[in-house]
Amino acid sequence: MTNVIVVDDDLANTTLIKMLLELDGFTVGAYATVEEAKKKAAADTDAFVVDYYLARGANGLELLHAVRNSETAAPAQTAFIITSGDYRREDDALEAGADRFLFKPYPPETLSKEIEKLLNRGDK
Repeated sequence: MTNVIVVDDDLANTTLIKMLLELDGFTVGAYATVEEAKKKAAADTDAFVVDYYLARGANGLELLHAVRNSETAAPAQTAFIITSGDYRREDDALEAGADRFLFKPYPPETLSKEIEKLLNRGDK
């Protein structure tokens, strides 16, 4: 099973993403905050899907930096996708080390395909 952590403070969005990924065969943990995701990240986490803008001034780059700097139990090179409805955040996300940036709203099948692409390449 492929283990994915989804972080988004919008409950409806998180529920939908979790359901769609599970229908595609992924095991999904869904969380509203960076802190929750940091605690739940494990050595067997294969990918993160994180909204750029989170509640209370937080953003997804905080989690990205924590993962890339080995501050979580997830491997530093775990596949990482940042999502946002603000296309201006793409450069920030990629420069910070995200593997992909997805502009919201994206077609439902796009997320699963992007995760699979990241996991099937040798250099994640």
